[in-house]
Amino acid sequence: MDRVGRQNSESFVIIFDLDHFKSVNDEHGHQSGDMTLKEIARRVPSTLRQYDIFARYGGEEFIIFVAGIEKEAAVQLAERIRQKIAEKEISVKDSSITVTASFGIAPAAPVNDLEGAIALADKALYKAKEQGRNRVVFGE
Repeated sequence: MDRVGRQNSESFVIIFDLDHFKSVNDEHGHQSGDMTLKEIARRVPSTLRQYDIFARYGGEEFIIFVAGIEKEAAVQLAERIRQKIAEKEISVKDSSITVTASFGIAPAAPVNDLEGAIALADKALYKAKEQGRNRVVFGE
């Protein structure tokens, strides 16, 4: 974020979580839930640039920090990840699980500090859920 501030470029925090993930654990078991999380963690990095930061944020929630990118490109990136998650079922044990995700995006440096950007992205994530899930919402 310091580099973004020095370069006067834009950066964004993207938070997403898996829709109705509790039902995956309830219907297929916690091992299948763990396998699902691992598969999502494998799918996302191929969409990101080498210097983007991607991590599990907690539970079924993930966070991405992208810098040197404009708002429209950040939204398009989140949309590509959303589609990548939803497009292919995840095979676990004797069944296949369809997973979707809801996304919240917020501007980070130089507009917001990291804590503020995470709070805004989290608020946008909840708006995505309120609007029907499996979508990307930008928060400001």
